Amino acid sequence: MKLTLEIVHMRRLNPKLVLIPVLAGALLLTGCTSPGNSAGGASASGSQLDKVIESGTVRVAVLPDYPPWSVQTPDGDFEGYDIDIAEKLAEALGVELELVSTDGTSRLPLLTSDRVDVNISEWTATDERAKEAGFTIPYVAHGAGVLFNVDNPIASFDELAGKTVSVARGSTNDSIMTKNFPDTSVERFETIADAMAALQAGKVDALVEGDSTVAQMAEDDPSYSVVEGPSLFPALVSMGTLKEDQVWINYLNNFIRNLNASGTNQELFQKWGNADLPDIVG
Repeated sequence: MKLTLEIVHMRRLNPKLVLIPVLAGALLLTGCTSPGNSAGGASASGSQLDKVIESGTVRVAVLPDYPPWSVQTPDGDFEGYDIDIAEKLAEALGVELELVSTDGTSRLPLLTSDRVDVNISEWTATDERAKEAGFTIPYVAHGAGVLFNVDNPIASFDELAGKTVSVARGSTNDSIMTKNFPDTSVERFETIADAMAALQAGKVDALVEGDSTVAQMAEDDPSYSVVEGPSLFPALVSMGTLKEDQVWINYLNNFIRNLNASGTNQELFQKWGNADLPDIVG
């Protein structure tokens, strides 16, 4: 109230003098609240890190149909490598964990609509995706593999020419097949489970998915096998966030570094992938 009275008084004395304190105050307020001037480029409402701690819950988007990395069980629970990573993150933050099912096309909308705080959903950090989403340092790396029915064998990647393959729409595998196998017909499905069902029903000749995933599927069902050879286009996999929230990304990067340094990431990858964590990650 005192400040208001003083300003009114100044207006009576000399209107020109008012411009200086008013403009200075406006600039000060602008500097405090502008997204571009806040720490790490976070919005005026604060980083997602602060929101997570305040709410007491971290909401993590995960895949429901990507064994062995993330699978929703018949009772509604989730299990897999990504799920264990998410549990470790909640533990580090000291908050509860809420898992939200996602797929290749809903990852980004879940973030922008504030329905999740972070994606731990085997999201390949491509340059194109980084134009719209924020990515952490990688926590794992994968390539693509090809699964086929043993009654309709495929001996090599070259033999995919002229055949029909199923992929999850919007996935890295979708991009791999579209860009690098122009002579192969690509059938896109909304989920990995639907892409696998197409192979089981004989609607396609093969399924293209993560190398560990197709290996797991072949192990679970001897009716299927994988094309021998190195993985197709191995790539880094990161946690996904809103691209402007560098404070949250910094925290997640720190979490991943500690996960690697402690040996925990190696243990979890060996538990679910039966292999060592790729050297490029550690």
